[in-house]
Parts: sequence; structure tokens; C-alpha cells
Amino acid sequence: MVNVSKVFQTKLGGLLIIASLCGGPLGSSAQTLNEKFEQLMFSREKEKAGATPYAGHSHNDYWQSQPFYTAYYSGMQSIEADIFLRNGQLMVAHDAKEIKTENTLKALYLDPVAKLCRKNGGTAFADQSKQLQLLIDVKENYKQVLPVLVKALEQYGDLFNPLKNPNAVKVIVTGGRPKPAGFKDYPKWLFFDGEVNWDYDAASLAQTGLISADLKDYTDWNGKGLPENIPAIRQAIAKADSLGLRFRFYGTHDSPNAWQQLINLGVYWINTDRPKTLELFLDQHERSSFQLEKPQALYKPSFQYDGQDRPVKRVLLLIGDGMGLAAVKAAALANGGALNMTALKRVGLSQTEALNTDNTDSAAGGSAIATGQKVNNRSIAVDAQGQPLPSVAAVLADRGWKTGVISIGDVTDATPAVFYAHQQERNESESILGQFQQSTMDFILGGKPDWLKSKRDWKGYSGVSVRENTLDQQGGKQIVFLSDELVKPVKDGRPPILTQSMLDGVKFLSRDKKPFFLMAESAQIDYAGHANDLKYSIMETLDFDNTVAEALKLADQDPEMLVVVTADHETGGLTVLDSDRKSGRVMVNFSSNDHTNAFVPVFAYGARSFLFQGVYDNTAIFHKLLEAAK
Repeated sequence: MVNVSKVFQTKLGGLLIIASLCGGPLGSSAQTLNEKFEQLMFSREKEKAGATPYAGHSHNDYWQSQPFYTAYYSGMQSIEADIFLRNGQLMVAHDAKEIKTENTLKALYLDPVAKLCRKNGGTAFADQSKQLQLLIDVKENYKQVLPVLVKALEQYGDLFNPLKNPNAVKVIVTGGRPKPAGFKDYPKWLFFDGEVNWDYDAASLAQTGLISADLKDYTDWNGKGLPENIPAIRQAIAKADSLGLRFRFYGTHDSPNAWQQLINLGVYWINTDRPKTLELFLDQHERSSFQLEKPQALYKPSFQYDGQDRPVKRVLLLIGDGMGLAAVKAAALANGGALNMTALKRVGLSQTEALNTDNTDSAAGGSAIATGQKVNNRSIAVDAQGQPLPSVAAVLADRGWKTGVISIGDVTDATPAVFYAHQQERNESESILGQFQQSTMDFILGGKPDWLKSKRDWKGYSGVSVRENTLDQQGGKQIVFLSDELVKPVKDGRPPILTQSMLDGVKFLSRDKKPFFLMAESAQIDYAGHANDLKYSIMETLDFDNTVAEALKLADQDPEMLVVVTADHETGGLTVLDSDRKSGRVMVNFSSNDHTNAFVPVFAYGARSFLFQGVYDNTAIFHKLLEAAK
């Protein structure tokens, strides 16, 4: 037996060379908020954060409607073909009875590979960070077949010879093949599929391309939940790892949960008969997986005043735009299994349909919360005839309450706008902002609209002061615009501006000892859902949850305060597929890059919080807030 540690070092060096051989050499601040949003929503480019620890293997590829090309253009980096020798020709088929004259290895696989390498300047993929290997399964008489295979491959010059060609495509023989002692009888550029229980010396290991095993030899797993016999499975994978080789299970279930569990266990080659489906899964995997390094500390509410039946004189309405139940769950799992909001006892479910369609946008969803009436998508607090609908903020202001709105997005965007403006079209940002002057609201705070950034001569509005970043605690009616640095994503370094702005807003509205209403929106949970970016979603939700914690602290000191935490709709069709709350690891699936009609949560704390329990339309939140304030 060979010294494993020495072979491991040697083989790792070989792998680095092979990476180069198979895949080739390794190789603006002026954007508007809208441009950034569009890029997030529609971009499908994967972040190049380094090589991923998994890749797709197209099993029994010849059964595809377009052999080789379906797998290749689905991004599979390993493609399998079963072969028979008939009349001197290498034929591709699963069984001898399936052999067809036109289905030769040359026509289905070798010629297409050669054509693509010519097209890509000598590499199999245009993306030179990717590798390609052909797994050739010899179905019978390998001693007769392999010499013919070698001769066929040599007809392509150095295309399949990594020893001479730095961009060669790797050919690995599986099925009928010699044991390691017989590898030396074949050219050193021809590789073989290894088995877990085989012994290797340095020479045979150098010709071993991967380690494969039948999953059914380890478990009767049906692909759902976790497989049994995990220690034995891990031991098999560890054998490949110790030799510096990549591992593949065949006989696996072909489903997202099975793929995910195999990735979790450390399997590199993910076996599939559905390359297009696996492509979508792997393409989304990087954005759909996240692990929080360290959970955030949680506040423990006292519940001293929670649920007491007394009139509310201070309302904090916190809206996580696009925050569905699954977004809350994903953030909780990343944070060790809990959030500040999930500690609350008074919980409801809100239904979010718009007037003219069941899938609401933020304008209709926010308007329903703010005004208590269903409106059409794109409408800002106006009915179907365009007539203004008073918001809860306006109703309370008429009763002498102080009011304000905060957003970590454009201050004229739909969710903040529905509380102070009325407009049939949500994109009429300039008109929306202009309506703040006539509104009864005391302040609005959020990102600056794009149109305003290009205006050099904008003087603001009479009787309204314009500030940057922070409220003037001594001032009157005002607009506060946050700098771009303060509205970038949390994952890109945004400080806790939502929490600080809420605390500043409470201080500002409390000056005259009057009742107050304050809405604070975490806008970018929605952006993350549109971008199908789990890290973005979780980091924004955790930031929002920190704001919730500060609101709970205030309510614990104030028996007449009500805190309501909810969302205007769900974005992204997020579903949690896999997680480990102990390590903070979460894996999800996004079914959409737009809004969905899923329930959204309503968490309530403080005076009359019991009003918000149950299942109800989003319009009920308006009426419940006014009921609480009676």
C-alpha cells in the first residue's frame, strides 16, 4: 500500500494541473437606485466567489432528446455514455437491443466535443473556469473495447490527452474496466473510475479520475428527509477525499432534496437524468444558500403590558416589504432558530390580494394597510375611480396625533407614499413628493428619488425643511433624505440606520407629549426576494428584526404603546428546503422573482395587541389600528 498522506499531496498537485487542462487557465457608483433594482431583479449572473464544491453529472446521457448537447448547454461538466463494440464501431446504448446504427460514440460525443473545442479556441467551455469530462461506461468485453477506444480518441490528436494538451477533455472509463493494477496497461492519459474498497499505488492513483459508488449499497433512502446510515456514507466520501479525488454516487434519487443532501454530505458529482432541472437548482444554489457566522443577540420582552385592554396613544407600525412567512423562518433558522419578532405571543395572518388581481404590488398592498380599502395595483391610496382614501396616519392626525414615515428605500416609493399621498400611478414620484407639503404628516425620511438627484435648482417646498440623513429634533415639518451610503444593502455594509431613524423619529414625535403614529419600512427584503438572493434577504430581515427589538424595548417602558410588525406582500416565492439552525445554515428555493399571494405574518405587542390575532384581510389592519386607538 502507498503512503496516503504523500499520495494526497501528489494528487492535489495533479488536480490543480487537471483543472487547468480541462478548463483552461484560471483566470458603477453612478448607477441609480432604479438601475440597481433592475439589475438585481433580472440579472442571472452567478457571483464568482471561487470554485463551487459540486458539479452536475449527466447520467445515461444518451437517453436525452439531444444527447451531449442537452447536458452540455445545461452546464453539466461530466457526461456519461454507455458503449458496446459492434463491427469495429463503438456504439452508444444502454442495452444491446437498443443499439442503432447512427448512434456511434464518434457521432454523438467525440465529434461534438471536438467541434466545441474548436469554437472556443481550444477549450471545452467558453467559460475557462469550467472543466469537462466524459465518463465512458464499457458495457461488455472491456479488454476488446478499450484498445478500440484508445485508438478512436487518438484520432483527435491531443484533444483527449492531458499530458500533452493543457486544455484536454478528460476521459474516464467506468463499468467494465481493470482493477488498479491493470491501469498501467493503458495510456497514462486515459483515466479510470475508482471504487471505495480498491487499493491504489502511486501509479494507479495517478490514472484514477474519480471514486464512484452505488448509493443503494449504503442506504434504502427514498430521497426524502435525511438518508439513514450517514456514517458509512461519510466514510466512503472521506476515502475519496483522502486520495484527493472527487466522489460520485449513482443510483440516487433525482430531486432537489436528494441533491441538497448529497451536497451537504460532500458529494462533488451530483448524478442526474434531468440536467436542465439540475442546472436551475445549481444555478440558484449560490444565491439560495447562506450560513450566518454568528447569531444576533435577542431581546427578551417582559410582556408586562402586552395584551392589556387600554387605549393606545403611541403606534409603531413596522413593515418588512416583501417579508413572507418563509423569509421570517429562514432568518430565524440562520439566527439559531429564533428572532425578536417570533418571540411575540399575539400573531395573525394577513391576506394580501389587490382589488383588480390576487397578486398585489406594494402600492395596493400598502394602500390596503394604510386606508382599510382594497385598491388596484399601482394605485397610491386612491379607489378605483381615483378618489383619495384617507390613511390611518391622516385620520389620527385629524385627532391631534403626530405622524411620520421612514423607509430604507426611496421615500416616494409605494409603501411610504400610501401614508401621505394619493396617486393613481405609483411611478409619479415628483407628484407624490409634492403632496407631502399639503399632508398632515410631520416628517418623511428615506432615500432620495432619482429624478431629484439630477435637479440642481430644486428649492423644496414652502414650510418644509429639507435635511440630510437625520431629523432636526428642533425643527418643524421636514423631509429627510438618506445618502446612498445609508440605503445600500446590509450585506454591503449599511449601518443600522433603520433602527436609529426609528428611535430618532420616536424622539421627534414625542416632543409635544401628544399621541403619535410612526411607520418604519424595511424596503430591501423585497429587493432581495426579487433578486432571489437568500443572503440579501436574511441580512435585511435580521436588520429589520433589530429594529423590532428596539420597538419592543420602548413598549416595555410604555403601557400605552402598540407595536405591529407585518408585511405588504411576499416576494420571491421562497420555500425553505434545508437548514441546520445549530450552525446557522439555510438553503431555500425561490419559485418567482416577483410578488406572490402567500400569507404574510402580523406580530403585535403591547396595549390591545390581542386585536391582531387571527386570519384576516390586510384591510383589517387599518381598522384594528383605529380600534386600538379608541
